[in-house]
Amino acid sequence: MAEQTHNIRIRHRLLTRLLVSHIMIVLIPLFITGNVLVDTAQDSIKETILERNLEFANRSTRFIDLKLTTATDLVKSQAKFQSIFEMSKSTQELAVNTLLTEFDLFDELSIIDTLGHVLASTSFETLQSWATNGTAAKILAQFANGESYRTDVYINDDNLPMLDIAEPVVAYGQVVGILYAVVDLKTMWDIVDENKVGKNGEAFIFNQKGVYIAHTDRRKVYAKERFRNTAVSRIVREQESSQLIYENEEGVEVLAAYAPIGDSGWGAMLQQPTSEAFASARRMRFRVMQFMGISVLFASLLAYFYSRWIVKPVNLLVAGMDRFSHGDLDYRIEKVTDDEIGTLAENFNEMAERLTEIQGRLKRTEVLETLSKLASVLSHEIRNPLNSMVINMQVLKREFGKKQIDIERVEKFYGILAAEIRRVDSLVTDFLAVARPPKMKRENIAIDQIVDDVVMMQVADSLNKGIRLERNYDRTPVTASVDVAKMRQVILNLTINAIQSMPGGGKLKIGLRESTSRENAKTIVLSFSDTGHGIAKEDLGKVFDFYYSTKSSGSGLGLAIVQQIVDEHQGKVVVRSKVEEGTTFTVVLPVGEVEPPDTNA
Repeated sequence: MAEQTHNIRIRHRLLTRLLVSHIMIVLIPLFITGNVLVDTAQDSIKETILERNLEFANRSTRFIDLKLTTATDLVKSQAKFQSIFEMSKSTQELAVNTLLTEFDLFDELSIIDTLGHVLASTSFETLQSWATNGTAAKILAQFANGESYRTDVYINDDNLPMLDIAEPVVAYGQVVGILYAVVDLKTMWDIVDENKVGKNGEAFIFNQKGVYIAHTDRRKVYAKERFRNTAVSRIVREQESSQLIYENEEGVEVLAAYAPIGDSGWGAMLQQPTSEAFASARRMRFRVMQFMGISVLFASLLAYFYSRWIVKPVNLLVAGMDRFSHGDLDYRIEKVTDDEIGTLAENFNEMAERLTEIQGRLKRTEVLETLSKLASVLSHEIRNPLNSMVINMQVLKREFGKKQIDIERVEKFYGILAAEIRRVDSLVTDFLAVARPPKMKRENIAIDQIVDDVVMMQVADSLNKGIRLERNYDRTPVTASVDVAKMRQVILNLTINAIQSMPGGGKLKIGLRESTSRENAKTIVLSFSDTGHGIAKEDLGKVFDFYYSTKSSGSGLGLAIVQQIVDEHQGKVVVRSKVEEGTTFTVVLPVGEVEPPDTNA
């Protein structure tokens, strides 16, 4: 088709259809309404920030209080079993190590007799806090009266926050021993770091004496500095939470929210300079006023150029392009005008026809190239086991020709043949899964149940390899519409891939939560985080390629199948990794739901 060029000539008689008086009628109330809305929005932002910070503080205190309460209740409940003191040393060590493994609340657990001797401990060293803090006699005296014991938060040799809890073990009305636990409070520091608001904000926790036990500035914790606002400290001790604006010790006006942590006398506080907290509101007022001033100056000029004669056909043209760009490849723009815009619409339709045809050819070419590559690699992979089978069958033939058959030798080569046949079968199965995937059969199911089933199958193998599997669900059940068999394959492939990346042992953490996409659609986020050797940055872009594998025994199809299945579910899979630190695969799936059958049909 010959290239056509036209000079667009604007017809001034059409541009005058837009009346300046109409624009002014709109702008005057807009200016008045804008001022009112800006004032309302600014007040709303301030209120929202105050409520948000208070909610952060309350949520943090509830979590920390739950952790402390859970740790205390666990120690108390275990101390009630007097049989724990009557066990043998090996059984006692097994019991405390099992408790430590099941609950990540504790850093160390020990069983101590009434003379202060450590009978069993999860630590290879003597209980440090018991041996060095000089309070053994005091604690033993308390336990003689059946009292519990709990220390203040202290910093251990690794510069991490700890707290000791001890409960007496009572048998026949007498204290016969002590269950001593060291509670790991690093989570408390993590919560403080996560709840820091803004660039110059602070989040911290102080004890009943006002001493910082957690702070976004760790130096204040190590230096045992104090929070000196006596009014806030008093309100926290009275088990009340609130918010206020005050000047801190540096004379900076800050917006603060605080809440007590249980009945421990501790308090959590979030604060942020008001200059930073309300900066967006101030910027919004300035920009809105600036925008309105410019609008008043140029409204008439803009209206002059945006007449109905131009806007309508342009909108139709843009709408058609938008539909085409969003996947409606069969859509064609109707003839809008007889001028250059109409010519542009016709040219666009011709381009759309050509693009649709080219896309079809590209898809067919891509499929053929993929199948060709898979077939080539598959033929290479099958040739090795076939050669091995031929050799072993020749050996078996010679064995059967002997007068005295060596049964063990025959069984050995028979096992090799069977293994090679299974290997070929696995290769063909993987090839068919990629080249001719079965049709999707969606159903509503709890994703956490599929994860649990897969983990139960892998837990024995992982434990033998020194790998701990952890599951972290925001809530259960988390339901979505998926193909159960295919989703099980995704979870199994990612789990096995993570286990194989940790030959020396480690931890695999499987997370499951619900989220919302940018289009406000509900999604499920499934993550697999290992502590393996990681993936080099230059290899990250190739992990989902067919037959790409860094393992000598890998087929190179596991992750490719994962991506294919996730794509079929209209989801996405993302990988992040650091060498020698670990890898995280994140699968994001749309929730979707299968319509229930019509029972009235």
